[in-house]
Amino acid sequence: MFLSKALSLMIFETGLARRQKLSGILAMILLVAALMAFVDAMIGGLSGNSGTIALIPGSRFLISGPMPPKTEAIAHFVIEGQPADDSLRLIPEAIFSGYWFGGSMWRGAIVVSPDARDGNYTLVVKDRFGEKQNPALVFTVRIWPDLATQNAHSPSFLTRKTGLSPFVFAGGFLLGGIIAGCLNFFLGWLWARHLASRNCGEIYILRRIEQGTEVTCEVQKHIPVRLGMPCSLYRRFGEALGSAVITDCENNKVCLLVKEAKLVKIGDVVSFQEG
Repeated sequence: MFLSKALSLMIFETGLARRQKLSGILAMILLVAALMAFVDAMIGGLSGNSGTIALIPGSRFLISGPMPPKTEAIAHFVIEGQPADDSLRLIPEAIFSGYWFGGSMWRGAIVVSPDARDGNYTLVVKDRFGEKQNPALVFTVRIWPDLATQNAHSPSFLTRKTGLSPFVFAGGFLLGGIIAGCLNFFLGWLWARHLASRNCGEIYILRRIEQGTEVTCEVQKHIPVRLGMPCSLYRRFGEALGSAVITDCENNKVCLLVKEAKLVKIGDVVSFQEG
């Protein structure tokens, strides 16, 4: 019993396993949070606003669209829906070739004056010949009195609560998750080296058979193993589980048979030190 406790302390004295586990949990939490923030951004940015452009007085929003039918110049655009006081204007600025199909498109901006009144507006870009209206040239605009009011009515939960874009949270959580994942990988590498230096290996395959439980772990070439060799089993944090016998060893892989009834899990440790 004393020898078992002494061996356990020798194997697990660094606490690497605990730090690796915590970094893995942290990486998982951060990546899930990044996914949830991204979903919130999609709900708020794509479906939540139903295509409405939310603006405040004194703001400017860049837009683009296809050319109206039978129209080749900006001067021939017909723009409807602008208030008489020009507090809200749609200003086409340039024509360019489309990236996908090469057709002509235009770019411009929706400009809101500082004294614009809050409300809903619909701006329509048409041709001068009365052709069928292109839905891509209909812009629904909602002007809010200030940024705080706009954020309070945002379809994004994170924007409503913090005033920040959900993409900021998604990017931050994703970066943190990647860093935590890299840390987890590095600590796992250190943990594997630490076990190998103490003639141990980590269980990565487990299956139930008629004779008991069969487990598989990697073993470094310098560790002496042989068929029928008895080995000790431990939890990652040092709890002794019992023993197992090697039934197969080849290609840096060792299979062992566990006959004890105590539950063995993937991630538990096999010690190949006899006695």
